[in-house]
Amino acid sequence: MSVPIIDLFAGPGGLGEGFSRVRSVQFEIAVSIEKDEMAHETLRLRAAHRALQRCDKATAETWRKWDAIIESEPWNIVFYQLRESGDPAITQACIAADREALNFELGPEARQLASSMIRDRLAVYSRNGGLPRNAVLIGGPPCQAYSIVGRSRNRGTKGYAAEADHRHFLYREYLGVISEFEPAVFVMENVKGILTSRVLDRHIFETIMQDLKRPSVSGLSGSGVEYVLFALSATEGVLVDPRPEDFIVKAEEYGVPQARHRVIILGVRKDVFEIAKCVGTLVRSRPPTMWDVICDLPPLRPRLSYRGKGQTWLDAFHSSFFDKAVKELKGSGREVESAVAEKLMAVRDKFRQRLLDPGFGGDRTRLNAASKDRLPKRLADWYRDRPLDLLTNHESRAHMPTDLVRYLFAAAFGEVTKASPRLMDFPKCLLPAHKNVDPDNIGDSIFKDRFRVQLADHHSMTVTSHIAKDGHAFIHPKPNQCRSLTVREAARLQTFPDSYVFLGNRTSQYTQVGNAVPPLLAQQIAEVVGDLLKRAKLA
Repeated sequence: MSVPIIDLFAGPGGLGEGFSRVRSVQFEIAVSIEKDEMAHETLRLRAAHRALQRCDKATAETWRKWDAIIESEPWNIVFYQLRESGDPAITQACIAADREALNFELGPEARQLASSMIRDRLAVYSRNGGLPRNAVLIGGPPCQAYSIVGRSRNRGTKGYAAEADHRHFLYREYLGVISEFEPAVFVMENVKGILTSRVLDRHIFETIMQDLKRPSVSGLSGSGVEYVLFALSATEGVLVDPRPEDFIVKAEEYGVPQARHRVIILGVRKDVFEIAKCVGTLVRSRPPTMWDVICDLPPLRPRLSYRGKGQTWLDAFHSSFFDKAVKELKGSGREVESAVAEKLMAVRDKFRQRLLDPGFGGDRTRLNAASKDRLPKRLADWYRDRPLDLLTNHESRAHMPTDLVRYLFAAAFGEVTKASPRLMDFPKCLLPAHKNVDPDNIGDSIFKDRFRVQLADHHSMTVTSHIAKDGHAFIHPKPNQCRSLTVREAARLQTFPDSYVFLGNRTSQYTQVGNAVPPLLAQQIAEVVGDLLKRAKLA
């Protein structure tokens, strides 16, 4: 029995991808809705990819044609070229994707449109002309109004009032779909800041919880259906009516190579729960390390930004800036600083001898056989969901010459000390010329870890959308690459498979990756949902 999925505020599709990777239950994304045009392009392309994977007529030649178009066509016309490829299987997959992935903004003005589209897509799964009783709703309202950073920014905006910020109430669009379509289960995801966000001196999370339990009471249409809410991270059994903090799921505790903490609410329709009797929880597992996840990706040479003023990337390591840093580190008289200085010079020597001279990479490149064998087997099965030689979204961004040296220092410091440096660890000459950084009073700096290297033998920090602005907090762990992470490396930390192609400009690609739910975590949530539906005889 197929289980239809409704995916709201879908982004590039991380939650939906996780549900689609489950094999014990036949989850199918009936409809996904996303407002951002570039994220929607990614979402639609992935929908076509899944449709092609399900197609019996997709041959090896079909996939070669698919990859050839992905490899050669500009991002903005990739989907069009696939649809017009002349291969019937690809064309049909694109038609199915156009029906599945929709591009419009959810809100009061679009409620009728959303209702009509969802009802139309669910009709395929209905046996008697009514609504399917086993549908699953997934997604989460945009988090800018709830996040701590967003709230801090809002407080600095003249005339800002939380009660007038429509983003606080976008959850009602999610709520309206629950009320109208009465899914058997819903999964709602958001940032931790939603637990402390307040509107009119009341925690918004309290209101959301009450509304989710009885959607129609909130003033939206519906038959009075009720839900029981569960926390997926319970250590023993299931927590009924949990405390707000019990809904926090720490992704690194479930095999995701990233410290990502999010609020995830599992809602089960009361009649479904009465049949199923119980709800499972996520099973803890250790995360792979940063290097486990990216070790097979081709090494890249950092690009130099326009501020390089005609310099080559090698010039940055033969500058007075570099020499001052080495001299200051050696002159400290401390063993750690001296070891870091030695590593800086050793890497420069290898650069000078051209012993380390990889290319810049590219949005689309071909993997060689050697690189494909380096990824650990348990990870290879996840990241390589089909035979693939093409690697997308793996290109070094451009950095200032001074930042190249800072990145080299941070990575070298990480290898020597097994920790990321704070500003007080940097040689004074490497401190950024920033209004919040006083070289003579570094302890008062606001962002003491402005430059962060992701350590090779540890899982990474949270990949956020801020990675789109600069790469200072996501420095590659190997000194000989001295650059920030590529979109593909960030996607690996988010557990997107390599066949997942992110469309749009690179800034948008980073934003899409940073905002997504890790598919590996989503798959584990889907397994819990699937087990529940099977016990309730709905799957």
